[in-house]
Amino acid sequence: MGGKDAFHGLKEGTDVVAHYTEKGTEKTAVEVDKVGKDGIKSVDGAVTHIDRAGKTMAVKTADGTEHTFKLSGHAADDAGKDIAKGTEKTAHVTVYYTEEAGKKTAHFFEKI
Repeated sequence: MGGKDAFHGLKEGTDVVAHYTEKGTEKTAVEVDKVGKDGIKSVDGAVTHIDRAGKTMAVKTADGTEHTFKLSGHAADDAGKDIAKGTEKTAHVTVYYTEEAGKKTAHFFEKI
């Protein structure tokens, strides 16, 4: 994200999630996501499909609902590292996403 627009629309006290890199003791934010009413949402479920080339991921929740997400750059990188090929259908994750015009974009996820 970086640059002058890195904090666009944010004000002091806004809840955020910061993606950062670490070199020695120095941490550098590379993406900042707003959390809250119009910010990041989350859903827990089992990964049913990952299309690394198409940068999509499908997750089935406990009630049987399947959600399909477009993966942001960071989420696509994480999918490559955190979920090994062959284990996609056994991985249980929390997906943190935004939704615009009915389309869900996963910004990051964590195994649960």
